[in-house]
Amino acid sequence: MARKRPQIRGQGADVFLAQLPSPEVAAPTVPSGGEKRVMVTVYLPPALVEQLDRAWLERRMHDRKVQKSHIVAEALETYLQS
Repeated sequence: MARKRPQIRGQGADVFLAQLPSPEVAAPTVPSGGEKRVMVTVYLPPALVEQLDRAWLERRMHDRKVQKSHIVAEALETYLQS
């Protein structure tokens, strides 16, 4: 998908003098594990989504940075190792 060009309205001569950030600077953040993550869409039953939400809220009380993706990844790793 094409990226939008930056807004130039109201910048005057700075439009010609400013340097654009390189694409490497805008790289997505890497999780703390150091592994690159890939987005995956899955369809879950509503009851399972509710359980995931509850587990996420409980863990979030202790660790504000936890994401639902982390919980799902841990569950999948445990399942696939057995």
